[in-house]
Amino acid sequence: MFLKLYNYFVRGIFIFLFIGMTVSLIINPEIIEDENDIYFFIASYITILVFYFGWGYVYRYLGRKRKQ
Repeated sequence: MFLKLYNYFVRGIFIFLFIGMTVSLIINPEIIEDENDIYFFIASYITILVFYFGWGYVYRYLGRKRKQ
């Protein structure tokens, strides 16, 4: 039960960050002032997605391990 609640919590944080970054770029496009800012946002998006899907893998692994 704890693992399932923790899974929802972690996924919620990643989705919040992903949506928050998107909304902040739409509302305030002046955030990106030069080329380095674009690379930062792209790297942040990729990092968040990797951690999101990586957490899904870890969650499935822990769920299988707990059932054994």
